[in-house]
Amino acid sequence: MKKKLLLFLMLILGVLFVRAQDVSVTGKVVDSQSGKALEGISIVVKGQKTGTSTTAAGTFTIRAKQGSLLVLSSINYVSQEVPVTSSTLSVALVSKTNDLDAVVVVGFGTQKKVNLTGSVTTLKNEELTRRQVSTSSNLLQGLAPGVTVTQQSGRPGADGASINIRGLSSIYAGQGPLILVDGVVSSLDNIDANAIESITILKDAASTAVYGSRAANGVILVSTKRAKGKELSISYNSFYTKQKATNIPERASALDFMKLSNVAQQNSTGNPNAFVYNQATIDKYATTPPNNLDVIDNDWVKLLFTNSGFMQNQNVNVSAGGENLKLFASATYLSQDGLIPNTRYTKTDIRINPDLKVNDKLSFNAVLNFTQNNTTIPSTNSPEFIIREAIGLIPIGGAKFGDGMYGNAGQSNNRNPLAQAEAAGTSNTITQSTLGKIGFTYKPITNIDIEAFVARESSIPNTKTQVKNVDIYQPNVANQSYDLVNKWPGTNSLSESYSTNIRTTYQAQASYTGAIKEHNFKFLAGVQNEQFSYRGISASRTDFTNQDLPYLNLGTLNQTNAGGAYQTAIVGFFGRFNYNYKEKYLLEANGRYDGSSRFSQTADQQWGFFPSASAGWVFSKEHFFEGLSNIISFGKFRASYGSLGNQALSSIYPFAANYTSGLNAYFNGVTNIGYTLLDAPNPNITWEKSKQKNIGLDLTFAKYFTFTGEYYIREISNILLIKPIPTYVGLNAPYVNAGTMENRGYELTLNFRKKIGDFGIDVTGLFADSKNKVTSLPGVPYLDGGSVRTAVGQSLFSYFGYQADGYFQSDADIAASPTHFFVPKPGDIKYKDLNGDGKIDPSDRTFIGNNFPRYEYSLNANFSYKNFELGLFFQGVGKKENYISGTGAYPFYAADFIPGLLEVHKDYWTPDNPNATFPRLLPAIGVNGTTSSFWVKNSAYLRLKNVNLSYKLPETLLSKLHVKNAKLFVSGQNLFTITKFWEGFDPEVNNQNGEFYPLMKTITAGINVNF
Repeated sequence: MKKKLLLFLMLILGVLFVRAQDVSVTGKVVDSQSGKALEGISIVVKGQKTGTSTTAAGTFTIRAKQGSLLVLSSINYVSQEVPVTSSTLSVALVSKTNDLDAVVVVGFGTQKKVNLTGSVTTLKNEELTRRQVSTSSNLLQGLAPGVTVTQQSGRPGADGASINIRGLSSIYAGQGPLILVDGVVSSLDNIDANAIESITILKDAASTAVYGSRAANGVILVSTKRAKGKELSISYNSFYTKQKATNIPERASALDFMKLSNVAQQNSTGNPNAFVYNQATIDKYATTPPNNLDVIDNDWVKLLFTNSGFMQNQNVNVSAGGENLKLFASATYLSQDGLIPNTRYTKTDIRINPDLKVNDKLSFNAVLNFTQNNTTIPSTNSPEFIIREAIGLIPIGGAKFGDGMYGNAGQSNNRNPLAQAEAAGTSNTITQSTLGKIGFTYKPITNIDIEAFVARESSIPNTKTQVKNVDIYQPNVANQSYDLVNKWPGTNSLSESYSTNIRTTYQAQASYTGAIKEHNFKFLAGVQNEQFSYRGISASRTDFTNQDLPYLNLGTLNQTNAGGAYQTAIVGFFGRFNYNYKEKYLLEANGRYDGSSRFSQTADQQWGFFPSASAGWVFSKEHFFEGLSNIISFGKFRASYGSLGNQALSSIYPFAANYTSGLNAYFNGVTNIGYTLLDAPNPNITWEKSKQKNIGLDLTFAKYFTFTGEYYIREISNILLIKPIPTYVGLNAPYVNAGTMENRGYELTLNFRKKIGDFGIDVTGLFADSKNKVTSLPGVPYLDGGSVRTAVGQSLFSYFGYQADGYFQSDADIAASPTHFFVPKPGDIKYKDLNGDGKIDPSDRTFIGNNFPRYEYSLNANFSYKNFELGLFFQGVGKKENYISGTGAYPFYAADFIPGLLEVHKDYWTPDNPNATFPRLLPAIGVNGTTSSFWVKNSAYLRLKNVNLSYKLPETLLSKLHVKNAKLFVSGQNLFTITKFWEGFDPEVNNQNGEFYPLMKTITAGINVNF
């Protein structure tokens, strides 16, 4: 009996001993809705200091006793306690109610989303990396309501998007938002999307006033990733892309070109027997295949678009750290080949973000970033011009007869687009940018945070442009050979330029967070100083004996050099006060006092104050709303008002009298260096001002839906205008603060998110509109610019011209119509007599359209099933007009080369084709090219912007490969477009004249791996 009792006690002690031992626990943490692995989740053993955090793959390893509790917590997820019942755990965390408790980045700090009273949109890394593009600015398109993102070019190195927040806001000053990367003014396109943690877009005065004089056009805050966990985590992200043009016009054949050239000549002369090409030549082309000798039929676009259009992006991220020292590092290489020869762009980006915790009160952080951009294009003309030539050139001109043997392209000046692209030299720009930033956070006592940093960014572009002579040949039909006849362009040359751009930023701020019972408040105050300096030099020479030695000292003629420098500075004092009662009643006040070197200190115009105030009411927390809480779980009204500034003039010192050199004078037998004053100064010039009002509604309802609605009014005053002055003054007119305008608009966002077993769905729809109207232009009746006019009562830069009224169909129709400003013929465009005076003259012109997008919308639908994910992204514009002209519109027109025509031009007016697309054919467009509504086309569109299909490799396979997480994906960009716009042209690109670099349709394959 004693032995049995002893054995029993030993067994009990053994069990207790085993239970008391620490075991190694591994696990994975995912989002309960999407199933996405969660990085940076804090995991501690309850009651102990032992802890760790999850890797990028959501995995963790920790030592704990059997039966102990693991506490999992994160800012954005509900904390959860999980008992240790085995050595392997799987945990799904619930996101805090619709992200309302999530912390978002705002100006000079962070706030809980539930307490926001301004108009703010936050985009997370997972939203940004669903699309594979070469420039991060394009990632914003369709993701944030009220943010208009348009891409105007697909050229490597120049395919970034323009960004406008809540419409246009100035005539001569900058239209784009202030972009800050980790608190420093920088370019969004220099950052790889894989290194971005989040992007916050501040749209109204309440959210942007702390940026004062540079916030009138909105602010974009980019936060790069920083190390979160204590374990080593490595991720590799790679994609390969094939690019081709979304749209390109189709040329007419040589035979059609010759036949229609004769038709145009007959229409022009009135002689039905007139011709440019005789019938024998036409018959020869009709019966003889092209031989590149005496029968030439070149498809210039096909000949030119021979580059690979291949793009690749390779990125490695490393996150590592311990209790006090953490490090995030990222390295990216991007290469992008264009469609035409010698168009290429590469980017190398290295980023290191260390964090050091000295103790509970003091910590340091830093950013080290190096970026090198390398852009190559042809030197003699822009790629856009070369493409316009390829679109518009006559097909019967010689292109290329052999290696280094180029034809004259049917041009009297021998300019050949193929020769320009392949052999006439290149322009290469290498820009090295370096950013160093170091800062600290100090907490002397509870609730007080003191932060400061200093940052210095240098950008050093170096451009080297070499123009080479190419050999021009012409066919010798008699000898069945080719003769060298000339060199183009005739003079070779080399130019180089260097510049250094340095931006230094100093910032310090302090905040106090406090609470008195259920009254919560926070004070923030700080100062910021930013200094920018530029200096640059350039030099050039011509006539190099050996074109293969591109060194300036070897040029023998036309030695030139130049240089320049300038500096600017801005300093601001900012503050913010936040208050809430039970997170139900919300108040916020912001202000910034700014001084800028762009305005006169003597005239007391350098300083301005920019305040804002906002309030919010979370009505869903009221007692009277409890009966509806099962339907609407969250509801908040917001309202804000504030004043902002805009100082972004292209002129550095617009208030000062600036003298120009180089106007030398010869007297007393000596050439004397001369300086002259060309621009009239205005010492009283100051900021443009923008008063902004915003109301908003945030709802979470029916468990799975969230809704945000905004309405805003932007009233812009002190608009900088160039007001005409009498010509006898002899100076260019100065800038003056005179005009006013307003933007009114609304923004709607609806999201549905649900997980049903293994199937997940996340769909977001956006709809927004912004309407601009100029309200006054004192002393200026209107501002003209080519085909556009800015006038009171109209939108900025609206198309202005005659209202087309079909074609003149006959001589009788001409006789019965108002007198036109030209002698019309049947088939010419007819215009409306808007003032009814019986004649068509400039007084009949009117506003005929505008190319700023209206009624923008998008649908972002993401589906998941087990290891598969499918994303569909549609983006569109409901109203937009586009003016087409030049080579892109007119047959037989180019202005600067001998042109052909396009396939679409074959639909021209004849008595038998009275409703043709084009007027009667003429050798030159003549009066039919007058600016009119005829050439303004509807460019509204719906585009399948992106499709992305991905597959996560199963964990059983990954464990064998010693990989934590891996995903394979294929995607397509700009796959199809529904539009009524011009055939062969992209509706997103404005003011089509044939001189453009097409946007890209892409097919991509890639992989994301976490180790």
